Amino acid sequence: MMVADRPVKKSAVSGSIAPRWPKARVVRWLEVGAVLAILGLWWPDWLGAYGEGAVVYIPPLIQPQPPVLTYAGAVILLVACYQGIKDMGSHFRGVILAGALSLASAAASIALHFLGLDNLSLLATGLAAIFASGFLWFTIGKIADITQETRIRITWWAIAGFTLTTAIVYLSGLYILIDGEVSSGLLVMRGGIVLLTVTFGLCCYGIYCFKTQTSIGAGFSVEPDKQYWAAASEGR
Repeated sequence: MMVADRPVKKSAVSGSIAPRWPKARVVRWLEVGAVLAILGLWWPDWLGAYGEGAVVYIPPLIQPQPPVLTYAGAVILLVACYQGIKDMGSHFRGVILAGALSLASAAASIALHFLGLDNLSLLATGLAAIFASGFLWFTIGKIADITQETRIRITWWAIAGFTLTTAIVYLSGLYILIDGEVSSGLLVMRGGIVLLTVTFGLCCYGIYCFKTQTSIGAGFSVEPDKQYWAAASEGR
């Protein structure tokens, strides 16, 4: 005897999801933060100041020599990354971890500078930049996961490769500097800064891909230009 299909009962779950920033706002903050982060790598010449013993600062701030403008840009980037993929699984947890390590390293670099421990300050500065690349990497990885666009996936892998290479080159230069070869060490470290600039540039391209995406691999609550990514958090 055939039994008719019974309707499936759905239980209601109490609570609510805090709305995320609209895509347009996330992109805007990412773009502003990226510009400041890249500009701060080269102006003022914070790395050269350590080799020349000069004091470099941004008026009206007095010191420190670490790249505070880059730090400001990184904070803006971190806020945008946090809001952009809030509660979206492992990628979001990666953003929180890498972001916390980046902020801690940046704060340590400033404190170490004022304590006169310049080599340790340079180490903390490099770690802050590497971890900043990390939280951008996690964010772009989530975007690649959602949109399923090849260009974003390739950019994601490229950022990983350049971040690793940057870390090796920068830390190698720091080792050479500590070993007594100041000019050679600074030259190698500048190579690391060039690679970091390229890494942040790739992150900018990832932001551009996010801004101009044409395919979406998940459902959204509203149209793409105003969406909150709410539906994409399910099962991620």
